[in-house]
Amino acid sequence: MYNWTGAVYLLLCLALVRATSTDYYFDNLCNRTETMIGKASVIESGTSFSNTYYGENLNCEVTLSTTAGRKILLTWLSYDVEPGVGGPYGPCDDTLMIYNGPSASGATLNTENCGTYLSSVDGFRYETVASTSNKITLLLTSNDFSFLNDFKFIATSFSTADTCASDEFRCDNGRCISETLTYDTYLDYDDNCGDNSDSEGFTDVVKDVLALGLGIVIAIIIGCIVAGILICVGCGCLCYHCCCKNSQIV
Repeated sequence: MYNWTGAVYLLLCLALVRATSTDYYFDNLCNRTETMIGKASVIESGTSFSNTYYGENLNCEVTLSTTAGRKILLTWLSYDVEPGVGGPYGPCDDTLMIYNGPSASGATLNTENCGTYLSSVDGFRYETVASTSNKITLLLTSNDFSFLNDFKFIATSFSTADTCASDEFRCDNGRCISETLTYDTYLDYDDNCGDNSDSEGFTDVVKDVLALGLGIVIAIIIGCIVAGILICVGCGCLCYHCCCKNSQIV
């Protein structure tokens, strides 16, 4: 039997992925000295909101940095880098390599450099990548033919201090991130910890709603729609009667 609950959950997760606002477009950052990410930044391929596919014939090196003493975590929201004919993950026609440090000469951090997958808050394969310094470098190379590929990720500044600062949140995996990146204080649905512990509030709400059963969820949605229509009709009738009374008085 088809798992409708899982399908609805997936749709909710994908909707939130697409709703995450973009801070930088990757192609625009090519070969700059470095880009400071702040507390966290969402970076998407392409050049603008209307063009999120990465370009052809690229040799694009992007270095991200944060304050000294901190590190950078990359969490993928979506990932579609053109694979070759040999398989979904290699050899690759296009590649996205990730290196530790300020250049593409550092140690390689990612085990996969092409392919297609989505990350989500539950049940789907993804790879998070963390630097060991305050800088991380990505190198995107593409061939001369575009298959309309794209990707999107969150770059989060974190520390691994024994004690988090008063304005930080301690993830279950021990990382310290800004308190403003957690669901409870910022309504943030993204995985800035790398283990979803900063998004557990939202995840639990979704699971609690879906635990009611698909029929009940649909009934609640329909009930809300009907209630909205009845309120609108009631307001319309009230306005009509008020106008009629006013005209009779005149």
